[in-house]
Amino acid sequence: MKEKLRASFIHLLISTFVITTFYFFIVNTWYPAPYFQVSGLVGILLLLVGIDLVLGPLLTFIVFKKNKPSLKLDLSVIASIQIIALCYGIYTVYNGHPVYVAYAVDRFTLVTPEEVNPKDAKYKDLIVSTFGKPKIVYAKLPDSPEERNKLLFSSAGGGKDIEHYAQYYEPIENYTDNIRQRSISVENLLVYPDAKKRIEAFLSDQNKLASEFSFLPLLGRKKAMLWALDNTTGEPIAALDIDPWEPR
Repeated sequence: MKEKLRASFIHLLISTFVITTFYFFIVNTWYPAPYFQVSGLVGILLLLVGIDLVLGPLLTFIVFKKNKPSLKLDLSVIASIQIIALCYGIYTVYNGHPVYVAYAVDRFTLVTPEEVNPKDAKYKDLIVSTFGKPKIVYAKLPDSPEERNKLLFSSAGGGKDIEHYAQYYEPIENYTDNIRQRSISVENLLVYPDAKKRIEAFLSDQNKLASEFSFLPLLGRKKAMLWALDNTTGEPIAALDIDPWEPR
Protein backbone atom coordinates (compact mmCIF):
# COMPACT_ATOMS: atom_id res chain seq x y z
CA MET A 1 0.00 0.00 0.00
CA LYS A 2 2.83 2.42 0.84
CA GLU A 3 4.46 1.74 -2.52
CA LYS A 4 1.18 2.34 -4.33
CA LEU A 5 0.61 5.62 -2.49
CA ARG A 6 4.18 6.74 -3.13
CA ALA A 7 3.97 5.98 -6.86
CA SER A 8 0.58 7.68 -7.13
CA PHE A 9 1.84 10.73 -5.22
CA ILE A 10 4.89 11.09 -7.49
CA HIS A 11 2.61 10.81 -10.50
CA LEU A 12 0.36 13.49 -9.02
CA LEU A 13 3.31 15.84 -8.44
CA ILE A 14 4.53 15.47 -12.03
CA SER A 15 1.03 15.97 -13.44
CA THR A 16 0.44 19.00 -11.21
CA PHE A 17 3.68 20.60 -12.38
CA VAL A 18 2.78 20.09 -16.06
CA ILE A 19 -0.80 21.36 -15.72
CA THR A 20 0.22 24.33 -13.54
CA THR A 21 2.94 25.35 -16.01
CA PHE A 22 0.49 25.11 -18.90
CA TYR A 23 -2.16 27.05 -17.00
CA PHE A 24 0.17 29.93 -16.12
CA PHE A 25 1.36 30.10 -19.71
CA ILE A 26 -2.11 30.39 -21.20
CA VAL A 27 -3.44 32.95 -18.69
CA ASN A 28 -0.36 35.13 -19.09
CA THR A 29 0.21 34.77 -22.84
CA TRP A 30 -2.77 33.46 -24.79
CA TYR A 31 -5.58 34.46 -22.44
CA PRO A 32 -4.57 37.42 -20.28
CA ALA A 33 -7.48 38.86 -18.31
CA PRO A 34 -10.26 39.33 -19.22
CA TYR A 35 -10.04 37.09 -22.30
CA PHE A 36 -9.94 33.93 -20.23
CA GLN A 37 -13.37 34.67 -18.77
CA VAL A 38 -15.11 35.21 -22.12
CA SER A 39 -13.49 32.37 -24.07
CA GLY A 40 -15.30 29.38 -22.57
CA LEU A 41 -12.17 27.50 -21.50
CA VAL A 42 -13.56 26.02 -18.32
CA GLY A 43 -14.73 22.77 -19.93
CA ILE A 44 -11.37 22.05 -21.56
CA LEU A 45 -9.42 22.80 -18.40
CA LEU A 46 -11.72 20.62 -16.30
CA LEU A 47 -11.14 17.79 -18.77
CA LEU A 48 -7.36 18.19 -18.46
CA VAL A 49 -7.53 18.38 -14.68
CA GLY A 50 -9.77 15.32 -14.56
CA ILE A 51 -7.46 13.22 -16.73
CA ASP A 52 -4.07 14.47 -15.61
CA LEU A 53 -4.63 15.20 -11.93
CA VAL A 54 -7.27 12.61 -11.05
CA LEU A 55 -7.46 9.74 -13.51
CA GLY A 56 -3.70 9.41 -14.09
CA PRO A 57 -2.60 9.14 -10.44
CA LEU A 58 -5.65 6.97 -9.66
CA LEU A 59 -4.79 4.49 -12.41
CA THR A 60 -1.18 4.45 -11.23
CA PHE A 61 -2.39 3.60 -7.72
CA ILE A 62 -4.51 0.75 -9.12
CA VAL A 63 -1.95 -0.87 -11.43
CA PHE A 64 1.23 -0.27 -9.44
CA LYS A 65 2.82 -3.35 -7.97
CA LYS A 66 6.54 -3.65 -7.51
CA ASN A 67 8.18 -6.23 -9.77
CA LYS A 68 4.97 -6.68 -11.73
CA PRO A 69 5.96 -7.98 -15.22
CA SER A 70 3.60 -5.64 -17.10
CA LEU A 71 4.19 -2.59 -14.88
CA LYS A 72 6.20 -0.65 -17.46
CA LEU A 73 3.57 -1.30 -20.12
CA ASP A 74 0.74 -0.29 -17.77
CA LEU A 75 2.45 2.96 -16.81
CA SER A 76 3.30 3.67 -20.45
CA VAL A 77 -0.37 3.32 -21.42
CA ILE A 78 -1.42 5.68 -18.61
CA ALA A 79 1.24 8.21 -19.62
CA SER A 80 0.13 7.95 -23.26
CA ILE A 81 -3.47 8.71 -22.33
CA GLN A 82 -2.36 11.77 -20.39
CA ILE A 83 -0.10 12.99 -23.19
CA ILE A 84 -2.90 12.59 -25.75
CA ALA A 85 -5.29 14.51 -23.49
CA LEU A 86 -2.71 17.26 -22.94
CA CYS A 87 -2.01 17.57 -26.68
CA TYR A 88 -5.73 17.76 -27.37
CA GLY A 89 -6.08 20.43 -24.71
CA ILE A 90 -3.16 22.47 -26.06
CA TYR A 91 -4.51 22.23 -29.61
CA THR A 92 -8.01 23.26 -28.57
CA VAL A 93 -6.81 26.09 -26.35
CA TYR A 94 -4.49 27.37 -29.08
CA ASN A 95 -7.22 27.36 -31.74
CA GLY A 96 -9.57 29.20 -29.41
CA HIS A 97 -7.23 31.85 -28.08
CA PRO A 98 -7.49 35.44 -29.34
CA VAL A 99 -4.83 36.62 -31.76
CA TYR A 100 -6.59 39.97 -32.04
CA VAL A 101 -9.26 41.79 -30.09
CA ALA A 102 -10.90 43.75 -32.88
CA TYR A 103 -13.28 46.67 -32.45
CA ALA A 104 -15.92 46.80 -35.16
CA VAL A 105 -19.17 48.78 -35.33
CA ASP A 106 -19.99 48.88 -31.61
CA ARG A 107 -18.11 46.06 -29.87
CA PHE A 108 -14.79 44.34 -29.28
CA THR A 109 -14.61 40.76 -30.53
CA LEU A 110 -12.03 38.08 -29.82
CA VAL A 111 -10.57 36.81 -33.11
CA THR A 112 -8.87 33.40 -33.12
CA PRO A 113 -6.10 31.90 -35.32
CA GLU A 114 -8.76 29.97 -37.24
CA GLU A 115 -10.56 33.18 -38.16
CA VAL A 116 -7.81 35.53 -39.34
CA ASN A 117 -4.48 35.63 -41.16
CA PRO A 118 -2.21 38.18 -39.43
CA LYS A 119 0.03 38.38 -42.51
CA ASP A 120 -2.77 40.21 -44.33
CA ALA A 121 -2.43 43.23 -42.01
CA LYS A 122 -1.18 46.31 -43.88
CA TYR A 123 0.69 47.74 -40.91
CA LYS A 124 3.87 46.04 -39.76
CA ASP A 125 3.05 46.63 -36.10
CA LEU A 126 -0.23 44.77 -36.53
CA ILE A 127 1.32 41.62 -38.00
CA VAL A 128 1.52 39.46 -34.91
CA SER A 129 2.48 35.90 -34.08
CA THR A 130 -0.39 33.51 -33.47
CA PHE A 131 1.59 32.20 -30.49
CA GLY A 132 1.88 35.57 -28.76
CA LYS A 133 -0.36 37.86 -26.76
CA PRO A 134 -3.51 39.23 -28.42
CA LYS A 135 -3.36 42.63 -30.10
CA ILE A 136 -6.14 45.18 -29.77
CA VAL A 137 -7.04 46.72 -33.15
CA TYR A 138 -9.71 48.79 -34.89
CA ALA A 139 -11.47 47.20 -37.87
CA LYS A 140 -12.28 50.01 -40.30
CA LEU A 141 -14.86 49.66 -43.02
CA PRO A 142 -13.29 49.98 -46.49
CA ASP A 143 -13.96 53.07 -48.56
CA SER A 144 -14.82 51.04 -51.65
CA PRO A 145 -18.59 50.36 -52.01
CA GLU A 146 -17.76 47.05 -53.70
CA GLU A 147 -15.70 45.88 -50.73
CA ARG A 148 -18.39 47.03 -48.30
CA ASN A 149 -21.04 45.11 -50.18
CA LYS A 150 -18.81 42.03 -50.24
CA LEU A 151 -18.45 42.20 -46.46
CA LEU A 152 -22.17 42.75 -46.03
CA PHE A 153 -23.09 39.69 -48.07
CA SER A 154 -20.44 37.60 -46.33
CA SER A 155 -21.69 38.41 -42.83
CA ALA A 156 -25.36 38.15 -43.85
CA GLY A 157 -24.70 34.68 -45.23
CA GLY A 158 -23.09 33.50 -42.02
CA GLY A 159 -19.53 34.02 -43.26
CA LYS A 160 -16.74 36.19 -41.95
CA ASP A 161 -17.39 39.75 -40.83
CA ILE A 162 -15.02 42.71 -40.98
CA GLU A 163 -13.25 41.85 -37.71
CA HIS A 164 -11.98 38.63 -39.32
CA TYR A 165 -10.06 40.40 -42.10
CA ALA A 166 -6.66 41.68 -41.00
CA GLN A 167 -6.32 43.91 -44.08
CA TYR A 168 -8.90 46.24 -42.54
CA TYR A 169 -7.13 46.58 -39.19
CA GLU A 170 -6.00 50.01 -38.03
CA PRO A 171 -4.05 51.08 -34.93
CA ILE A 172 -6.58 51.34 -32.12
CA GLU A 173 -5.07 54.54 -30.70
CA ASN A 174 -6.11 56.46 -33.83
CA TYR A 175 -9.80 55.80 -33.24
CA THR A 176 -10.38 56.34 -29.53
CA ASP A 177 -12.87 59.14 -30.22
CA ASN A 178 -14.89 56.91 -32.56
CA ILE A 179 -14.99 54.15 -29.97
CA ARG A 180 -15.95 56.53 -27.17
CA GLN A 181 -18.94 57.77 -29.16
CA ARG A 182 -20.38 54.24 -29.24
CA SER A 183 -20.07 53.74 -25.50
CA ILE A 184 -23.04 52.16 -23.72
CA SER A 185 -24.92 54.56 -21.46
CA VAL A 186 -24.26 53.64 -17.84
CA GLU A 187 -27.57 55.18 -16.82
CA ASN A 188 -29.39 52.57 -18.88
CA LEU A 189 -27.56 49.79 -17.04
CA LEU A 190 -28.05 51.14 -13.54
CA VAL A 191 -31.73 50.23 -13.61
CA TYR A 192 -30.71 46.56 -13.38
CA PRO A 193 -29.83 45.55 -9.77
CA ASP A 194 -26.93 43.21 -10.54
CA ALA A 195 -25.42 45.51 -13.16
CA LYS A 196 -25.76 48.48 -10.81
CA LYS A 197 -23.98 46.61 -8.04
CA ARG A 198 -21.05 45.64 -10.25
CA ILE A 199 -20.69 49.08 -11.84
CA GLU A 200 -20.78 50.87 -8.51
CA ALA A 201 -18.22 48.44 -7.06
CA PHE A 202 -15.94 49.06 -10.05
CA LEU A 203 -16.22 52.85 -9.80
CA SER A 204 -15.60 52.70 -6.05
CA ASP A 205 -12.51 50.58 -6.57
CA GLN A 206 -11.19 53.01 -9.20
CA ASN A 207 -12.28 56.06 -7.17
CA LYS A 208 -13.54 57.67 -10.37
CA LEU A 209 -16.77 58.75 -12.00
CA ALA A 210 -18.58 56.79 -14.68
CA SER A 211 -18.03 59.70 -17.08
CA GLU A 212 -14.29 58.95 -17.00
CA PHE A 213 -14.82 55.61 -18.70
CA SER A 214 -16.28 54.23 -21.90
CA PHE A 215 -18.23 50.99 -21.52
CA LEU A 216 -18.35 48.68 -24.52
CA PRO A 217 -19.23 45.03 -25.19
CA LEU A 218 -16.42 42.46 -25.18
CA LEU A 219 -17.59 39.40 -27.07
CA GLY A 220 -16.05 35.94 -26.82
CA ARG A 221 -17.18 32.53 -28.04
CA LYS A 222 -19.18 31.66 -24.95
CA LYS A 223 -19.80 34.91 -23.15
CA ALA A 224 -20.09 38.69 -23.42
CA MET A 225 -18.87 41.16 -20.81
CA LEU A 226 -18.83 44.92 -20.34
CA TRP A 227 -15.36 46.35 -20.95
CA ALA A 228 -14.43 49.60 -19.22
CA LEU A 229 -11.89 51.78 -21.06
CA ASP A 230 -10.21 54.84 -19.63
CA ASN A 231 -11.34 57.92 -21.56
CA THR A 232 -8.00 59.66 -21.09
CA THR A 233 -5.64 56.90 -22.21
CA GLY A 234 -8.02 54.68 -24.17
CA GLU A 235 -6.62 51.70 -22.28
CA PRO A 236 -8.91 48.89 -21.05
CA ILE A 237 -9.14 48.90 -17.27
CA ALA A 238 -11.44 46.02 -16.36
CA ALA A 239 -14.14 43.73 -17.68
CA LEU A 240 -17.34 43.66 -15.68
CA ASP A 241 -19.38 40.48 -15.57
CA ILE A 242 -22.42 42.15 -17.13
CA ASP A 243 -24.07 41.01 -20.33
CA PRO A 244 -24.23 44.24 -22.39
CA TRP A 245 -27.36 43.09 -24.26
CA GLU A 246 -29.17 41.22 -21.49
CA PRO A 247 -28.17 42.87 -18.19
CA ARG A 248 -29.76 41.82 -14.92
